[in-house]
Amino acid sequence: MKMPFLSLFAALLLAGSLNAELHAQQTPITIAEARQLPLGTTVTLTGWVTVTDEFRGPVFFQDETGGMAWYNAPLMRTGTFDIEVAHGDSLVVTGQLREFGNIPGIPGTGLMQIENPTPQFEIFPEGNRQIEPVTITLAELGTNDFQGQLVRIENVTVDRVGALRPNASYAMIDDFGDGTIRIQSRAPVVNTPAPQPGTTIMGVAAATTGNVQLWPRRAADMGFVFPGDEFSRDETFDIVTWNIEWFGDPERGPDDVDLQFENVKNVIETIGADLYTFQEIANNVSWNQLVNQLEDYGGFLAQYSQTQRVAFLYRLDTITPRGHGILTTGQNSGDWAGRLPFWLRMDATINGETREIWAYGVHAKAFADPTSYQQRVNASQQLKTFLDSSRIDDNVIFFGDLNDRLLVSTWNNQPSPYQNFVEDPHYLPVSLSLEQGQFSSFRTGSMIDHIIVTNQLAEELIVGSERVENVTDFITDYFETTSDHSPVSARFLFQNTTSGQESGGFTGEVPGSVSLLQNYPNPFNPSTNISFELPEAHQVSLTVYSITGQRVASLLSNQTLSAGRHTVQFDASGLASGMYIYTLNLGEGMVLSSTMSLVK
Repeated sequence: MKMPFLSLFAALLLAGSLNAELHAQQTPITIAEARQLPLGTTVTLTGWVTVTDEFRGPVFFQDETGGMAWYNAPLMRTGTFDIEVAHGDSLVVTGQLREFGNIPGIPGTGLMQIENPTPQFEIFPEGNRQIEPVTITLAELGTNDFQGQLVRIENVTVDRVGALRPNASYAMIDDFGDGTIRIQSRAPVVNTPAPQPGTTIMGVAAATTGNVQLWPRRAADMGFVFPGDEFSRDETFDIVTWNIEWFGDPERGPDDVDLQFENVKNVIETIGADLYTFQEIANNVSWNQLVNQLEDYGGFLAQYSQTQRVAFLYRLDTITPRGHGILTTGQNSGDWAGRLPFWLRMDATINGETREIWAYGVHAKAFADPTSYQQRVNASQQLKTFLDSSRIDDNVIFFGDLNDRLLVSTWNNQPSPYQNFVEDPHYLPVSLSLEQGQFSSFRTGSMIDHIIVTNQLAEELIVGSERVENVTDFITDYFETTSDHSPVSARFLFQNTTSGQESGGFTGEVPGSVSLLQNYPNPFNPSTNISFELPEAHQVSLTVYSITGQRVASLLSNQTLSAGRHTVQFDASGLASGMYIYTLNLGEGMVLSSTMSLVK
């Protein structure tokens, strides 16, 4: 049941929680009334929050009459985001009506927001109410009648393939018109794949320089959930490679080494991976302090004379080291720029399943010139020759800053120095999909940090879990304060057998293509059957989401199924009536979705 605007305000007054200073300054008015007042007018507005720190400002909120942005630079953009607020919290804020990003001299062409140079606001978690987005078309978005509101647009196709880039605008169309989707640089949608055609997309409606845009807040707003995210971190084996720019060296890395140190800790603890390999560790003291302060981790640092060193960090509760050292067998130190591969032999135990793994962390020769390129070619050949002869039957991870791409070299479009790994079916270049999707791990736009595994581990990779971590989501000015590389990660699920959830199976006729069939019965109550067809054996995930993008069931998770038709039963006994989305994910950007209706 919706609470009328005046009832909400009355409840806040009765609770005695409204700041006396706000009382003295203004009586709250509706957002619709505020939008009719001249710019510069001081107003007090109240509503429920729909955007918190996703953009690092502005915050968006709305009442029963409309939506509004609120911006305060000291609280939202200076240092960290310093407002403790959750989606749906009640907000009361006083400030002046301003317009941001309008065409000079033409009011009404930008984003109307409330600004207050000194903080004059209160947040009421006890008044929390989750706001449902209003469903509109792109034609309606273009009218600017919904500015500041959380909206949903159905059956959208975005003119983009691959990674969504920061501060980028992409054209999109639906059945009624066209529009623009804007990827804010600080939003946790950067470096996620563009939505599949026909996706339902959510976000806040905003306007700048006369162009009305949709600003998604997070990946789920675009119907995207990383495969594997249905599992908690303690159920999977997670690995990361990360070049931390001249870690601990203020002369050549970020100026504030203390801030860099704290940011690095934040990234490690936020991602929570089991195994990290780092490059450019330039200060032994800083490294030792880092390991000591991360109580859940242990670490090893390569001991060679090169200033930039490779290191491993590992979780103490999942990894038992069996040895580590510098690989010299068959390796030329000059080709590796003095940074020979650093190896770690370990037992990794997840959910009672243990794997013996050999990890090789590397930092290849940099620069796009013929000499450096040839050194990378030589080093890659040397390492592969060793692995082929000595580790051919082992679980092997080869990861690090390869300083080159996998498809084609950064130098003169020559063949990649690592094509020997890419073309050998015994190895899986996990991060190749990221390069193909136009993701970048280096600030200048190149995908040069990579993860390659042998087939033994490839069988347990959660396909599609590989990603360039969007650390700008929680580290302000990351590339200036922390590193010029982003972490690259992947997740593995140790299991010996499939779960047996799927029924049906091969029908005797091999389908010509992948297809996701309409569930039957539909509408349904409380259970239905979801069928799909595979032309060949494939690893698949089948997931059910609410219409707002919340995952409600994981029916299959990276299970390898044979060619033919497969049927899975979905029991929705515990769910409310409504529309639901079921998605078949085959990795490598191939995702099929359809909708079904639960009627109770």
